[in-house]
Formats: sequence, C-alpha cells, structure tokens
Amino acid sequence: MTCFPLSTTGRLNVPNPGTPVPLSSNPLARAQRIEVWVVPGLTSKIYIGTAGLNRVTLASCHRILWPNTSGGQSEGWVLTAMEGSDSLRVSDYFIDCDVPGEGVIGGYWTE
Repeated sequence: MTCFPLSTTGRLNVPNPGTPVPLSSNPLARAQRIEVWVVPGLTSKIYIGTAGLNRVTLASCHRILWPNTSGGQSEGWVLTAMEGSDSLRVSDYFIDCDVPGEGVIGGYWTE
C-alpha cells in the first residue's frame, strides 16, 4: 500500500453566503484526491462546485451536503483523479453555504 502526503484545509469557512470560497488559495496546489466533509454540529447545507458556483440557481454546483446537527457520521464529497496523477487543481473547486461563518473540513492527497 502506497501512502500519499496529505495536506489539510482545516476548517474552511464561508464568511458571506453567496460568495464561494476556493478549497485552496494556492493556485499551484494540485492533488490526486480531494475530500470535503460536513462539520458535525453545524446547521448549513454546503454547496460544492467549480468557478461560477451559485447556491441559489445551483449553477456550477456538483454536490449539496446536508448538515449534521446532532453529530454522528457526516456527509462527505470525494474527487479522485482518474489518471492516478496530481491532475486536480485544488483551487478550481469551491464551497458555499447558507449560514455565515459555517463551512467544512477537508484535505487533499498528492502522489
């Protein structure tokens, strides 16, 4: 089994709903796998997508994660490069939410 280096986003928050936040502020960050998870105890739906993400019209929205207000297992989103290389540009993926200051935890792996 091969282990890949993990870079974590920590808790990534959306200060102002309607203004999507990139998963990385580094345009050079590339990954083989990206994961995003709902933070237990928060109340907002999380919208995940690409540039132009709009939580109202769902333009550029790839997935909606439901909140996990009571704890337990949280919903997540995983994207893996088919080529098996670091072909995913992390900053190309964004989150948005309905409640100011809420967000996700996540990380990405490189080969």
